[in-house]
Amino acid sequence: MAAAGARAGWWWAGLVSLFLFPLVAAGQEGALTLEEALRRAGETNPAYRRALNDLELSATERLQAWGSFLPELSVSTGTGVNLNRQLIATDPFGNPIENPISEWRTTTSSSQSLRASISLFEWGARSQGLAAQRARARAREATVLSRYRTLRAGVVRAYRSAQSQQSLLAVEEELLASRRLDLENTRRMFELAGAGRVDVLTAELNVQQQEQRIQQARGQLQRALLSLRTAIGDPGILDLQVTETLPEPVDPAGLDADALVASALASNPALMEQEAGLEVSRAQAQSARAGRWPSLGLSFSASQSTFGEEWAGAFDPFPDRSRSGGASVGISIPLFPRFDTRARVAQAEVSLANAEQTVIEARLQVEERVRSQLIAVQTAYQSYLISLRSQEIAQERLRLARDQFGLGFRSFTELQQDIDAAAQAQRAVVTQLFALLEAQANLEETVGEGMGAVPAGGEA
Repeated sequence: MAAAGARAGWWWAGLVSLFLFPLVAAGQEGALTLEEALRRAGETNPAYRRALNDLELSATERLQAWGSFLPELSVSTGTGVNLNRQLIATDPFGNPIENPISEWRTTTSSSQSLRASISLFEWGARSQGLAAQRARARAREATVLSRYRTLRAGVVRAYRSAQSQQSLLAVEEELLASRRLDLENTRRMFELAGAGRVDVLTAELNVQQQEQRIQQARGQLQRALLSLRTAIGDPGILDLQVTETLPEPVDPAGLDADALVASALASNPALMEQEAGLEVSRAQAQSARAGRWPSLGLSFSASQSTFGEEWAGAFDPFPDRSRSGGASVGISIPLFPRFDTRARVAQAEVSLANAEQTVIEARLQVEERVRSQLIAVQTAYQSYLISLRSQEIAQERLRLARDQFGLGFRSFTELQQDIDAAAQAQRAVVTQLFALLEAQANLEETVGEGMGAVPAGGEA
């Protein structure tokens, strides 16, 4: 019961956290924040909405499971007419003769009946059916949580991708301004005989190539925004923009792998679905075994009717000329069900054994996923730090190279190589930061908590 309560708490926490953020109207001016994108996705994403719709089936199935403990009632009423005409009669000796009275004879009748039956004892089959329904309800709740985590991680990845493309576009625009400044300096030096015509043409070519890079970066940004719009699932978003600043990464050194694995095993929705399926299989196996034993039932019936000549008995709402009723208690003993029960029990037990192995496999897969994703986060963080240091080195080298070029100690070709290296280092910082944020989103999707939620040592 405690585990079920904890799982239900995780599900409600997921739903509440999804709808905590304010909604932004379609076509609103300004950039859409990540929180607003998550809010909008919770309102409109089709896959997530389908999972929420399936939750409505749990209440109906719960009533159906409880209904097996209640009596089954049925009421029927009807009226009828009977037409009869005899053309042949018999004499006192039994010989057929022509009937002297050959008119049509009309009789009518009305009847009502009430039937009730209830199963008194089925060796726990109904209780197991109720337990199976509860497990299926928990499986649906786990599916909703799984859709929520998948939706959140997908929106985060798409949003970070758009942000990274926007940052790369800013880098390319900054490089274009630098290329144009180099072109002006080169033309000035050419006029002073400090540079050749080839250097001027090279600088002009660099400007053209950089403008082409900007066009490509803009196209990548537009595609990323389209992917974000699809991830959100809102057709009402027309002019989508994202904030420009990428978040600062979290150092994964404080994360404990065992604590993350324990958190994932306690709340991972995919594992919760498998465990709920195991409970369903266990209840179905118990119900199948109960089919070997006798069952006890109680039934009751009552009826009343009326008859009359012509239309006297038709459409009588309270027929009372004839009444009958009865009650019975019966026991059903399955002496030889032609091996059907044995087959059902065998199938249910095999399904239960397979479900147990599936849960074991799912737990191993969750642990492997958490540990491998944590390694990916740690690797991406170190790569990001290296890219930052490489950018600092490249910028410092470019600054010195410009000074040397101004003094005539470095050729224009060498300077261009230094500029290209510095530009590549700037791009690498943005790319590595996005790779790190994407790896963090993948880990959060599996664990279900923020990167700083589980500190080292395993105590939240």
